[in-house]
Amino acid sequence: MSRCLALGQLLAMLPVSQACVARAMGISPAGLSKIINYQQWPVRADAKQLKSKAEQALSDAGATKAQLKGIWKPVVTDDAVPRDEEEYWEPEMLSEQAKQFFKFSRDPFQNEISAEGDVFLNRQNRQLLEEITTAASAGSMLAVIGECGSGKTILKHLFLHRMAQNNPDLVVIEPRRIDRKKITAEGLSSAICRKLQLNCAGMNGEERDAKIEDALIESAENGHRHVLIIDEAHDLPRDVIKLIKRVWELTSGFQRVMGVVLIGQPELRHKLGGDYVREFSLRCAQYHVAPLAFDIPAYVQHKFKRVGMDVSSIFEEDALKAIRGKCLLLRKLGINSAQGDEMEDRSYPLKVNSVVIRALNIAAAIHESKVTEQLMLQEV
Repeated sequence: MSRCLALGQLLAMLPVSQACVARAMGISPAGLSKIINYQQWPVRADAKQLKSKAEQALSDAGATKAQLKGIWKPVVTDDAVPRDEEEYWEPEMLSEQAKQFFKFSRDPFQNEISAEGDVFLNRQNRQLLEEITTAASAGSMLAVIGECGSGKTILKHLFLHRMAQNNPDLVVIEPRRIDRKKITAEGLSSAICRKLQLNCAGMNGEERDAKIEDALIESAENGHRHVLIIDEAHDLPRDVIKLIKRVWELTSGFQRVMGVVLIGQPELRHKLGGDYVREFSLRCAQYHVAPLAFDIPAYVQHKFKRVGMDVSSIFEEDALKAIRGKCLLLRKLGINSAQGDEMEDRSYPLKVNSVVIRALNIAAAIHESKVTEQLMLQEV
């Protein structure tokens, strides 16, 4: 038995993960676990603001006002609420001391993507690019789902770059509304009109939609392909997701005139799992971005090589392999759970970058010319 915040019980009832709520609060899943299980709040954070952000995320997930009442009060539990235990530290930049000590000309992890060659591509990433290309060319629907920092947006930019270079007949349509939660049917129509250079001023909704339909079909018959790409799609209203499916159904003969690619965080998977959008979900393939896992050494080597550095001169081979252990999340499901505790691999690029930067900063601070496995395990 233990005393945890009632928030933990509410999380177990709602279709939203602890990681999603933590992300909305701006803290790590481990940080939220400490709040729920031990009432330990981050020292530098404003608890009132964190509570407000958490309540908004829970409300968006379907929590009622009655359910939100009292979630910050401790209750006696039987440890059935999952706990995430992950070593956590504040994100940090590569220090000037580390840059000088290891003779970096520039930070290999800061604003490092300026050309196609800067993007690290493993087998999973290449397959993902192929899936996006297929959705665009074949007029199918695809949802790319990945954690924050998994590299989704970088891969999207790489896809757009390659299409601009090699497939100029592909018309890419992207809504410009920054707040995805406020995208509407009119917003989607405006994005299509803007890209196809249609003047729909003064038209009612039916006239505008008819003009868009005719323009898409004519464009397809002239040899153009179209793809609607929406990043941060986990924030899309469900009504808009249903509308996207109706736009996707438009054909020229037997050929779809538009493919659809939605890119979002794991909340998108929950959103597509509901009955309300099942007509969309049944026709939309879902691709989950995998962690780097055993590709971590190759990833770090690639990053160092792009700034003219040899990773082997700074990291021992065993130290590179030890990075993955720093990216594992222990998910404790509780004594009453039918399943045992789970270990989740979170070795996504952003997390790996943080581990490597911390190792470099620590090594420089203690004047260690090489990062060893022992340093990784004991100091990082």
